[in-house]
Amino acid sequence: MRFLSSRAILPFSMASLALVLTGCDEITAEEEAEHSMLATSNGLLGINGLSTSNGLSTSNGLSTSNGLSTSNGLSTSNGLMTTAAGRTTVEYLVRCALPATATLSKKVAGVTYSFKGGLGLAPAWQYGACNTDCQETVSACMLAHINTAGVHVPLWVVAADPSVGWSLNPMYPNQEGSFFGNIFIKGAHGTDPNRVAAFYCNGIAYQDGVVAGRIGANQNNAPYTDPIPGRGYCKDSCTPADLPNANAGFKACNGWNHVMTVWRKN
Repeated sequence: MRFLSSRAILPFSMASLALVLTGCDEITAEEEAEHSMLATSNGLLGINGLSTSNGLSTSNGLSTSNGLSTSNGLSTSNGLMTTAAGRTTVEYLVRCALPATATLSKKVAGVTYSFKGGLGLAPAWQYGACNTDCQETVSACMLAHINTAGVHVPLWVVAADPSVGWSLNPMYPNQEGSFFGNIFIKGAHGTDPNRVAAFYCNGIAYQDGVVAGRIGANQNNAPYTDPIPGRGYCKDSCTPADLPNANAGFKACNGWNHVMTVWRKN
């Protein structure tokens, strides 16, 4: 489980996928001690290097074939690491992929930048390749934190990955929706060969406690689409988590096996 909140600043466009990660709500010292490995405070003010027609790992100094800690995996001479916007993207990737115990450091033009891990969804990417499972897991994490209206929104996320898990929080009673896809390459899983795959589906309470910039609201230029017919409910096409967590979220949706489900407050 993860106690998160989502803050989006820039809207999505065909040229760039405007994602933002989170800023954790204030918690007490007791809660902080209890959730020190679970709570994260993120702030991605802009996004750089994501394109619906190219994917995140194209021509921006980022490679899924090599570890983030290597120069071939994340270049310090071109692409993401050479701009402030790009470095916020790297911060987001690191916090999604690496565990809270990990730190990624890169030196650019004599300046060392360090990025703390957080969710730990793809720890192997620090020193090794990010395979298809890795790409889809990190993609689901990124998509789950999009907010197209720039509004601070507390979220609770669950997933099959053991670093997240299925535990729920009664403070977050509304199942908003689930996210899945692969934003690193074009045409994944037989989707449009000219675009990256970015999908969501509606949770059972997506119309409850609706907030600007999130599922159920009038989102402008939302980067993801709902591929499920009818009202687009996850429950109609997704495979729920195994018992006793069947009501928490989904372990597969529409042929994708790496899904992140989001819960929000009333």
